[in-house]
Amino acid sequence: MLPENAPTILVVDDDEVSLAVICMMLSAEGYGVIPAADGEEALWKTAELPEGGEPSVVLADLQMPGLCGRELALALRTLLPRAMMVAMSASPGAVEAYDEFVGKPLDVAAFRAILEKSPGRPAAARPDGSLFSALNEEIHLKLQRMMPPEALAEVYEVCLSDARKRAVQMQALADDGEASLAAIRRSAHAIKGGAGMIGAAKLAHAAAELEHEGYKKDDVAELINNLLNSCDELQRILVTKVKR
Repeated sequence: MLPENAPTILVVDDDEVSLAVICMMLSAEGYGVIPAADGEEALWKTAELPEGGEPSVVLADLQMPGLCGRELALALRTLLPRAMMVAMSASPGAVEAYDEFVGKPLDVAAFRAILEKSPGRPAAARPDGSLFSALNEEIHLKLQRMMPPEALAEVYEVCLSDARKRAVQMQALADDGEASLAAIRRSAHAIKGGAGMIGAAKLAHAAAELEHEGYKKDDVAELINNLLNSCDELQRILVTKVKR
């Protein structure tokens, strides 16, 4: 029997039939489901979700073309730092960067047991920003195929400009008192979504640190500084990556 607040699950599988069947099985059990056909789509869909609409569990196939495995888990943690990451594969075993493992084909009872074992469990210790690349190459290459260099350069410029503008606003909010932390978290959520969509993994992680609870007003300056440093690092990389 599922609780009323059954979690929403992001299901990532490149096999169309497997994805449809897994989503149908989980929906029949009462879970909310967000399907994604590959790692890149999982990131895009997650980044576009409204605040409060994020899944609390990720169920990802380990063997997929493109972004998958450890790299996918780390990329998703920039957007979903508190989600439980469950790896799914026909080959059993613990997988780096994931919290749990379940076999494939999916045994729903075994998967439910994993979730019930740790209801409401936060993710394993969140990795620090040094584990994230400033620019996710998979997403960057996908964007290069989608648009001309001038348009791509403008997309990155808009994201960086917005992040820096919001950083100034967040610092001003922090000076107003504890009540302003909610406004800071909303602004950080917006930065995280935009950064995730363009593959700015380190910037998205820095924004995620500002978005979630667990820090005090006195910590804001350092967190904002980390965010601005991530902006600077990304801009240095883009000088050689994106030509106008």
